[in-house]
Amino acid sequence: VTMANYNKLQTGMTYEQVVQILGEEGKEMSSNDIAGYKNVMYMWKAGGFSVGNMNAMFQNGTLIQKAQFELPE
Repeated sequence: VTMANYNKLQTGMTYEQVVQILGEEGKEMSSNDIAGYKNVMYMWKAGGFSVGNMNAMFQNGTLIQKAQFELPE
């Protein structure tokens, strides 16, 4: 995962669209199902020697929030 790919992600995208941009599945960190809303948080690591990572929150399969830490360019 790179900063360039992270910047391509937009709220409203599906999980499948995000995976296509990032090139790999995310690791599920947490999930809950409340009142018909399924929320799932995934994490992706930058790879290589980088400590960078990103998290993305999906609600009913749609990206609603993202955050990153020290992703490489």
